Amino acid sequence: MEEESGFFQRPIVKSVLVFIILIVVYLVIGAVMGYFFPMGNQALNMIIDTLICVAGLIGWMIFFAQFVLPVRHISDRWKVVERLVNYLTGSHGPAIFIENGHVHGKENEVKKEGQGVVWLDSASAAILRTAGRFTRTIGPGVHFTKHGEYIAATADLHTLIQNIGPNDSDQPFTTAETDPKYIAMKERADATSALTRDGIQVLASISVIFRIRSIPGEGNTKFGFSQANTHVAIRDSMTRETNLDQPIWNSLPGRMAADIWREYLAKFRLSELFEKTSNRQDNTLQLINEMMRKRLTKPTVEFLDAFGQRVLENKDREAEYQRLIAENNQAAAEKLLKTMDSAEYTKLTAMGLEVKSVSIKKLYFMPDVEDKLINQWSALWKNNAQIESGQVELARKLAETTGLQEGLKNFALNASREIAHRHPKDAAHALEMLAHATFRSTQKNPLLLKQINSNDLRELSEMTSWLRNQRGGVE
Repeated sequence: MEEESGFFQRPIVKSVLVFIILIVVYLVIGAVMGYFFPMGNQALNMIIDTLICVAGLIGWMIFFAQFVLPVRHISDRWKVVERLVNYLTGSHGPAIFIENGHVHGKENEVKKEGQGVVWLDSASAAILRTAGRFTRTIGPGVHFTKHGEYIAATADLHTLIQNIGPNDSDQPFTTAETDPKYIAMKERADATSALTRDGIQVLASISVIFRIRSIPGEGNTKFGFSQANTHVAIRDSMTRETNLDQPIWNSLPGRMAADIWREYLAKFRLSELFEKTSNRQDNTLQLINEMMRKRLTKPTVEFLDAFGQRVLENKDREAEYQRLIAENNQAAAEKLLKTMDSAEYTKLTAMGLEVKSVSIKKLYFMPDVEDKLINQWSALWKNNAQIESGQVELARKLAETTGLQEGLKNFALNASREIAHRHPKDAAHALEMLAHATFRSTQKNPLLLKQINSNDLRELSEMTSWLRNQRGGVE
């Protein structure tokens, strides 16, 4: 409980004492200078002096108000003057600066209930309230609070990183229960504990990057400030979270990522976790990571059955799907898959949050399971290498076929260049023009000249001359 200050320490008492002292000084100076003598009616002079003093005080306060806070409008300057006057009388409210969502202000200042001012930097937002209701959501800039209005919660507009699961230094399967860090370590491990389809426990360290949904530059800040999204994000966090320290923190994106991790891991056996299949370029762990990202960032995602396999919307298009996969046309192939709505994305959007990225940083296994995985790794990487080799070979053949077709096309265009401009007299003339055009295009192509020797070019020239001689040497 705060100690009550002494009578003469109260701001209102101090202000009255200062005013009385100034009046006494005024009267003493006036008496010394003969301002009040000879005795007469000096009431008018005193009234004029008082009015000049008050007008000067108000005028100078309005003038200096623009330097006290970064305000531009006269109405805002007047609010600054009001709060300066309240400060002189001791009835002022809180004067608070919020930086990156953290409140900076003296404890006794924050608890004051008079008219105050809140200054937020470009990466901060807050909700104001009274004793009975929430009043408004404010963003970067200077805001003036009313009597009885105070900060309910603040938020950081930066892109935030939330880590869930064991820390990098944790050893959840080997740490003894008598270790002082065991309880905290177990809580972190339980947050992402999951089972594979064959009942093997796997822990994951997951990182989620998220922010309050907004457009960069919105709300006169490079971080973006959406009043509506900020309001629902802070309100939801105040309702959901037990820790209401400032700035408010929402742990739901991380918990959602952990639930999705458990859901998809249960579709695969441990032996499949690092395997690749002929229908995917990524392994199973990468697939789970990608599905986690999609579930948190997209309204619809592809559906996976109980065994982690993608399902076609129309089974009759299986051949087309396999062809697109063979051609490495993933975008077109995904359009044939069965999809489902993402409840997580819908919930996050309703809460005013936006997930930018999610990643599985590290996996943790029981010691015997980890040893088994290491022993099987050589066979596993060999299998993956064979699959990748087949994919590389397929890509090489596709590139080779495409290059051959392009080369034939260019050859046909170059060989027919002369015929396109001049109609041949007969078949022999046409053959000569084709040979001559081929010879000329070869001479002008430095890349092609590097692939052939001088004898080939000479033979092509001699062939052209022979065809012309056979026609009697006529151009």
